[in-house]
Amino acid sequence: MKTRIVRVQDITEDDEEAWRRCAERALEPNPFAEPDFLIPSSRHFVDYADARLLIAEEGSDFVGVLPISRMTRSRMPPRRVASVRSKPRVVAGLDTPLVDRSSPDRASGALLDGLRRAAESDGWPGIVLFDQIASDGPVFDSLSRCCVERHRPVFIKDSWERATVTRAGRWANPVDGKRRRETARRQRLLAEEAGSEVVLVDRTSDAAAAEDFLVMESSGWKGRERGRAFARSPEQAAWFREWHGRWLAAGRLSVLALNVGSISVAMEYFVRAGEGLFGFRIAYDDAYAHFKPGAMMVSLAMNFLRDNTDAAWIDSTTDRDNDFFLGMMPERRTLSTILIGTGGAVDRAMVSALPTMTKLVVAEKQVRKRLVREHSE
Repeated sequence: MKTRIVRVQDITEDDEEAWRRCAERALEPNPFAEPDFLIPSSRHFVDYADARLLIAEEGSDFVGVLPISRMTRSRMPPRRVASVRSKPRVVAGLDTPLVDRSSPDRASGALLDGLRRAAESDGWPGIVLFDQIASDGPVFDSLSRCCVERHRPVFIKDSWERATVTRAGRWANPVDGKRRRETARRQRLLAEEAGSEVVLVDRTSDAAAAEDFLVMESSGWKGRERGRAFARSPEQAAWFREWHGRWLAAGRLSVLALNVGSISVAMEYFVRAGEGLFGFRIAYDDAYAHFKPGAMMVSLAMNFLRDNTDAAWIDSTTDRDNDFFLGMMPERRTLSTILIGTGGAVDRAMVSALPTMTKLVVAEKQVRKRLVREHSE
């Protein structure tokens, strides 16, 4: 099994097709590591312009794909680091690499060997950062086994839970009774005030959906200062339009809307990957904020997708500590920030030392806080 490195912007048609086939065979699906996320990102965002793919291949088949979006110097560890994720972070909701389900350890091992060679021969950093990898999944288990075999240290910097729901779990009745009753009450109040029924509408095939979403998202807090609405930046708006078109053409997009009569007051995007759905983006019309349309949107969307798709699960794809989705979806998956020492002795020693270094940094901060408190008294 051989490896090579390709700039995303330089990908050939044959390589793009092999990349797509690898995504279809992935042990764990990750739409954020697929062409229809990364190719638009490399075209529209400066921080993704030089994004690379580390590819493990056998013949014409890709059996492993690891995107590396940027290389930078970090504070902890104080070394150059190759990072899977870059900015804007909204376009990178998961860092798990694509690994062929038929031979995961061979693919994971080949990717680690490719990272070592890149550090030795191509000037790449000898430490790789995964900001949010699914650490409760089989790909992480495979990488961990291969790291042990190759004496590559792994440091788990932090872990947290992300909201999900599954058919095997609680999707039949995902929202707890108190929240469900309150959401239903607000839905009745909205219908009474508007004089129209509140319903869920599938707007996937609606040509106006993307532009309506951009306008709606800008009307709320995401459109204000320091908000992350796509329309606040021409580059992000252009990315969103291209992204929407790609996933729609692939037949893997769902765009759902909460309508009051014919007016959409909330919208939510989902993409299909493997057996599941990834929630990508949600917005609501700020004029209706007091009715909490976001809760109505998520609740009705879960019911619609349960009854109208064969998806086995939904991943909320949120950042850490998103209390809203943690309250709406009752199941959990574990994500972690990890670093792997893939290069020479110094980089491997640095990653091995990170647990001790982290404890020393925390202890130093605690001492400083205590001294400040004592001085103030």
